[in-house]
Amino acid sequence: MTTIITTTGISLIGNTRKEFKNQSPTETQMLHYLKANPIAASAESNSLLQIIQPGDHLVFLYTREAEQCASLLKEFFISEKAFKPFQIKVKELHLSANEADIETRGLRNLINTLIGEIEIAQRNKQNVIINATAGFKVLIAYSTMIGMIYNVPVKYLYEDFRRVVTLNPLALDWDTSLFLTYEDFFQWLDGAGEARQYQEVEQRLKALPDSEKIRSLLTEQDKDGYVYLSDMGEVLRRRFAQQTQEAENAPWPPEVKGVPIDDKIASSLLLSKHHPINKLLQFARKTAELPYVQEIVGGFFENTTLSRIKSSNEDGTIHLLWADNEKAQNLIISTTARGKLQTLKVANKIKEIMRDL
Repeated sequence: MTTIITTTGISLIGNTRKEFKNQSPTETQMLHYLKANPIAASAESNSLLQIIQPGDHLVFLYTREAEQCASLLKEFFISEKAFKPFQIKVKELHLSANEADIETRGLRNLINTLIGEIEIAQRNKQNVIINATAGFKVLIAYSTMIGMIYNVPVKYLYEDFRRVVTLNPLALDWDTSLFLTYEDFFQWLDGAGEARQYQEVEQRLKALPDSEKIRSLLTEQDKDGYVYLSDMGEVLRRRFAQQTQEAENAPWPPEVKGVPIDDKIASSLLLSKHHPINKLLQFARKTAELPYVQEIVGGFFENTTLSRIKSSNEDGTIHLLWADNEKAQNLIISTTARGKLQTLKVANKIKEIMRDL
C-alpha cells in the first residue's frame, strides 16, 4: 500500500478555460472535462493515472488558489476511479504568491505539512511517493529536496514526453549530527516559539566550535533583527527528530560478555603519564560499562573546552571529544551497534553519561 502525496495547482481551471473558451468556468464544466478527458484536463490526474495502484491513498496538498481543483480531483477519483473517501485527503498549504509570506511562513508550512504527511504514512507502514508535477515551482523544488532527505521517490510528469519520470533518492547519508551535538542550542533557538535576536544568537555561537556549520542552517537576520532556523535547517531538524524516535524503538545491540571494564579501554588512556583531562578516565570507565561497548581508544588533542559527540556512524563507531577547562581529547568508541539507528541509540546513551559527569 502506498500514499501518494501530490502538490496541487490550477491546471484544471486553465485547461477548462481553453476547452470551453470561458474565462470563468463553472465547477460543472471543470468536473465534466475532468471526467471526459482526465489526461488533458489536469496535470494532477494525468500524472496520477500513470502512478496509482489498487489500494493506494492520495493526499492533495493545495494552496488557497487551488482549493477548488483539489476538491474536484477528490470527487473525480472517488466517482470515476473507485477510491473510497477515507483513501483521499485534501490539505491546505498556507502558501501564497506574496513574496514576504513565502519567505517567512509559507515555506515552513509547506515543509512541516509535507514531512508530517510522510511521517503519518510511514507510521502506518505505507510506502510513500511524492508527485511533484503540479503547483508553484517552489513546491516542486522543496518537494524534491524533502524526498531526497527522507528517502522517498519523487515523480514528475515530463510534459515533452507525456510520461512520468522518477527521481529516486540518492544514496547519501544526510548529516544531521549537528542536532545531536548541539541539541541545547537548537532547542534554545526554537524553544517555546520565542524568536531570537541576531546579537544573542551570535553571542552563543562564539562559544561553539562548529559555529560556521550551524550558521549554514540559520537565516540571515530579518528586518527586525531576528534569526531563525532556515528552511533546509528545518527539514534536517525534522529528519533528525524522526531518526531519534526510530532509534528509541530500535533494539539494543548485542552485549559484549566476559570482558573486564578496563580491558575495553586502550592502555594509552589508562596509563597516560601526561596531565590527564579532568574526569576522562571516569567517563571512559562509565562508558565501558555499557554492555554493547567493545573498545575505547584515544585520538589527538584539540584546543577546545566543549565535550561533545562529533559523529555516529553506520559501522557502530562513535567519535567524541572529552574536554575540561583547558583542552580536549578525541575518543573513538567501537560498539556492537550496526546501522544508523542503532548507533544513534547508543550515542544518545553515551550523551546521558556525558551530561551526568
